[in-house]
Amino acid sequence: MNSIPLGVLVVDDETRQRRGLAAMVRDLRPEYEVWEAKNGKDALTISLSKPIQIVFTDIQMPIMNGLEYLQQLRTSGQHETKVILVTVYQEFSYAQQAVRYGANDYLVKPVQSQQLIEVIQHMEKIIVEEQEALIGNQTALNQIEQSMPAFVEHLFSKCVTDKLQPNEKILLKSHFGWRGVGEVLALGASAAHPEDIHMWDSQLRNTVVEILRPWASSVVFPLESRKDHVVAVVNWKDRAESKEAKSALQAGLKKLEQQQAISIWFAWGQSFDFDEMQINQSHEKAVGLISMRFYTPHIRCLNLVVSDDERPVQEMSAHEQRAFFKFIESAISNGEPDQLLGQVKNFIGQMTQGYPAPEALKAKLVHLLLVSLQRLNIGWSEEVYSRFSERLNKAVEGATYLRNLEDGVATWLKELILELHSGSKGEPIMNKCKEFLDAHLHEDLSLEIVARSFHYNASYFSILFKNYFGLSFTEYMVKLRMQKAQHLLLHTDAKVAEISRQVGYKDIKYFFKVFKKNVMHTPEEFRRKFK
Repeated sequence: MNSIPLGVLVVDDETRQRRGLAAMVRDLRPEYEVWEAKNGKDALTISLSKPIQIVFTDIQMPIMNGLEYLQQLRTSGQHETKVILVTVYQEFSYAQQAVRYGANDYLVKPVQSQQLIEVIQHMEKIIVEEQEALIGNQTALNQIEQSMPAFVEHLFSKCVTDKLQPNEKILLKSHFGWRGVGEVLALGASAAHPEDIHMWDSQLRNTVVEILRPWASSVVFPLESRKDHVVAVVNWKDRAESKEAKSALQAGLKKLEQQQAISIWFAWGQSFDFDEMQINQSHEKAVGLISMRFYTPHIRCLNLVVSDDERPVQEMSAHEQRAFFKFIESAISNGEPDQLLGQVKNFIGQMTQGYPAPEALKAKLVHLLLVSLQRLNIGWSEEVYSRFSERLNKAVEGATYLRNLEDGVATWLKELILELHSGSKGEPIMNKCKEFLDAHLHEDLSLEIVARSFHYNASYFSILFKNYFGLSFTEYMVKLRMQKAQHLLLHTDAKVAEISRQVGYKDIKYFFKVFKKNVMHTPEEFRRKFK
């Protein structure tokens, strides 16, 4: 084993013995730094002020003997220092006692070179092993420290969903030591391009913590069970100032919205006592309120517009249900989508009075529409009926807002009518539509614009379009624009920016992004590789 540079202290009241042993150590280990002391008191002073790893000490000395020195050294916390007793045969009983006090080894006077080197090598081995273990422990501690925020978030996530175990609750309370009043804040965000929203998640969380810092301690984290919002657990320093803090938060989030072109919404749950750790009830209230964005997508703070009292879906009388079923059956059978959609919209409006829970509203609506479908008695196979049932469930469950719900039901009903009246002539219109898209590819086209050009309702036109082309309008436009862009890159010398405009992309950065995603090359790479 290669020796490592260590600090050594030789303690003996006999000068010749002390200097002789120190010289032997220096000869065997020139890289060692060696100190000397003539009694235990001086040795203790040096041990506590110098980087000493190994001590060779006599037992019988004036002022403070070797055993007293050893005891005080250990009492002072120097447990890693290796102490080797240097004794004579007559003092062997003392050596045994010293081992109980924490001595690591002993040598018998007169010390021989071979004995000394064996002891030094043994101590070096022990010291190296301890240092390696210390490094390993420190690495583990660093890993624990790095993972602590994630672990705390994990505990809070379990806490707000009422899944925290008693021992975890104790751990969480001891880690933070929060007392007094708290509240849960639920926040959500959306961006023009949904795939980019994760970029603002961290900034949103940090912004909430920093804005609330003067008034509260807070932890903001995503839920493990839900991805549609993040949660802040807030511990107020002074509950009387919480109103001021909430106003500051609303202003700060509005500023963040303007800076980053995102939409943020949030809701506060009821206050709770941290001693009781009733975080989950506060979270449930906040989530219940935030779900009301279904009705008011333009509102930032849901507490301001929605009652705390959850209301049930407005029930229809038996007479109203019969009239509704009869109307829907008549409209579907006769192929009257516009009349039908207006009635369904009015019907949904009646059901949403008082802002019932969105999920309850959706479940009720699906039930009534499927009952209507069954009552049609149109002789569909189980497969076709199941397909339309699944489409309805998907359209309704996926509706983020009331407007989406109305549009989703409208689309489903039009698909239903299209299936029942499959003799409708969509092919001539779609041929003209293709010619129109080819001629106006450079324009900012949308499904609504194209549908109006052919005097069609956008939702119904979307059904015809998807049935004919096999792609949604957006998917087809991307495909068409990419084909045109590739043609221009290969057969013209036009600049990429000009080509971007010719195929309908005003934002060249977005054109680059879409092109790379669909063609697997940037426009320049594509031109260089294939032209």
